[in-house]
Amino acid sequence: MNATRLNEATQPTGHPHPLLTEDQPREHREDVATGLDQLTAALPSAVDEAMRAALPDRYTPELAATIAETMTTLLQQGQQYPLTAAQRGPEWMAHWGCPGWCVEDHGTPQALECHSTKPAETSILAADLDCSGYSANGEGLPWMTAQTVVVNDQAQAYGRRTSVWIGYGVHLAEVSPAEARRALDSLRGFVTKLAAVVDFAEQTAADDFAGDPDVARLDREANERRADRGAGGER
Repeated sequence: MNATRLNEATQPTGHPHPLLTEDQPREHREDVATGLDQLTAALPSAVDEAMRAALPDRYTPELAATIAETMTTLLQQGQQYPLTAAQRGPEWMAHWGCPGWCVEDHGTPQALECHSTKPAETSILAADLDCSGYSANGEGLPWMTAQTVVVNDQAQAYGRRTSVWIGYGVHLAEVSPAEARRALDSLRGFVTKLAAVVDFAEQTAADDFAGDPDVARLDREANERRADRGAGGER
């Protein structure tokens, strides 16, 4: 078994996924997720045992661990990245009117009533940057996201409309592709300016220092005494 064969074995088949069709209840999908966790937990020992039996001349604990780690990563990626309509198959695409790139699981109550790509996301979260605390309202949201969305319900009557959703924390902008292009051009210009600001800040930060905790304590105590005198109290 090598990395190439492992990769080939995990490629989409072009057929609907039997565990993700619309008639599967949410409880069943949750059972599948739980089963995947149990499977990945059991993989290291299972691969080790299988390799000892099938490939004794090539077996080493390190190679078995590497193979198990690769398989675990591929399984987890399959769980994290939703299937496209093309991967679900032609029946799914025909039933929901899906373009091949759509990742919406239309059979679930929380699915969008449109077709969407998987959002591109920043790795940093909005709450990591927002010192106001407002982003805590959307805890766990990325700092920025972007995705293509198509609405084509009853297209003969209402047409087909493509837009770009640009998310920034708890906020969401729905714009046309042309407006999204303007936003992209603006961001590119901003990134150049941000790089200059960061470079200068890093240079300036070389003179930063932590201060003396004892001096800080004495200063706080002095401020408290002044506040008490101003309020007419005694200390």
